[in-house]
This record gives sequence, structure tokens and C-alpha cells, in this order.
Amino acid sequence: MDAMEFLNLLLCLGTLVLVLLIMIRWSVFDITTKEEYDFIKFFSIGLLVISALGMFRFDLGAKNRANEDYTFKMKEYEILRTKWLEITSKKMEMESSRSMESMSVVKAAQVVVQAASNDVDTQSKKEDE
Repeated sequence: MDAMEFLNLLLCLGTLVLVLLIMIRWSVFDITTKEEYDFIKFFSIGLLVISALGMFRFDLGAKNRANEDYTFKMKEYEILRTKWLEITSKKMEMESSRSMESMSVVKAAQVVVQAASNDVDTQSKKEDE
């Protein structure tokens, strides 16, 4: 709530109280003539209407500011969401490429077993002895 809104609210409440006190013809005001009473009454009612219109105007301004703030925050959210989705998709692509690399088939290669030939040689030497 801005300072102007607060002051307008005080003015509106003050004039409302003034109108109510004048309408019950409280003896504190020392109003003697009918013309003076009507002038104060209509002036207070007019001031109340003007301050009430000001309150409605401030309310519309607050709604517009809230709507603009919401629109701005939603745009920021969409930008952040899009960036997060891009980062997540890149991360998933990297993980899938890593898993595909580990699953890639190794080319067929000839396997030479030298230990078995050594065992045969050692067994033949033992038999010779």
C-alpha cells in the first residue's frame, strides 16, 4: 500500500465518520440552521463519494500492477523452464551416448594363448628328463 492509498483510505474513513455523525445530528457540532446543516451534509457526502472513487481508482491500479507483475514472472518462469529442459535434455543425451559407447561391439580380434603353448613345452621337457 502506497502512502497516497493510505491517505485516501484515511480520508474516506474520516468523511464516512463525519457523515454518520452529522446525520445523527449530534449536538457537539453546534449546527443551528437548516442551510448550514444541509451544506455540511452535502459537502461531506460529496467528499465521501470522491474519496470512494479514489479508492476504486487505487484498487484498479493495484490490480493492473499485480497483473503486470504476474505476466513478467510467468515470462521469467518460462525462460527458466526452457533453459532447465534444454540442460536436462543435453544431460540425458550425454548419458545415453556414454552408455552406447560402453555397449559398442568390440571388433573381432585373434586371441593368442601363449600360456598353453608354454605348458605344453614344459610338459614335453619333463617327459624328456
